[in-house]
Amino acid sequence: MEHQVLYSKAGIATQILVEHPEFFMLFDVGDGLVRDLLNSEIKIPLNRPLHIFITHGHFDHVGGLFSLLGFLRMLNFNYLLTLYAPEGCIEIETLTRSFLKSYNSFLPFLMKIEWLQPNFTCKITDTVEVKSYKMHHRGSIIGQEALDEIPALGYAIFKDKKKWLAYTGDTGFHKDVEDLVEQAQFAYIEATNKNGDINSYHLTTKEAEYLGQFTQNYEIIHTRYEKR
Repeated sequence: MEHQVLYSKAGIATQILVEHPEFFMLFDVGDGLVRDLLNSEIKIPLNRPLHIFITHGHFDHVGGLFSLLGFLRMLNFNYLLTLYAPEGCIEIETLTRSFLKSYNSFLPFLMKIEWLQPNFTCKITDTVEVKSYKMHHRGSIIGQEALDEIPALGYAIFKDKKKWLAYTGDTGFHKDVEDLVEQAQFAYIEATNKNGDINSYHLTTKEAEYLGQFTQNYEIIHTRYEKR
């Protein structure tokens, strides 16, 4: 298996691609995903089942879903597409309902949605599993107080029972994040808060670097767009 970040900037988009001989995985599907896929080195059209894991429903993590589904329909993609999302993620429910209502006359692929809670294991193949971990995240609007906490998950891919890849999504620092990245061969860790004050819904760079000590290798992603 191979993994790569197709794009990642806070408030714009994040999408991580995992390629396996038997399937593709996407972790989050922010705006511009189709363009990012076309700019990557993978074969288009996608020629195997697709598993899409959503960490939470904010627009920079789900904004490219509708266009991706439309793109796959145009390509006559005819493999199973499984969408995994935190239980209670209203954005995914709304986006998928809208897409199916718009294009129910013909859809070449079967789309299945799995609503996940923390500590759930999804079996992908006999040797590959994905486990969900509870993350702590909430919405924010510049100049306003933080909004209510929302359903949010992080994910770890296990290959032959070993933690091969971990991805935090957006989260504040807490014990579950340590559990997620611990002993991972590689981890993608968000640090949107950069050097700002510690808060309950985004990691600082120092927190991300601390978490990186529990992994074999890691990369800090989803940093703040500098011109924001």
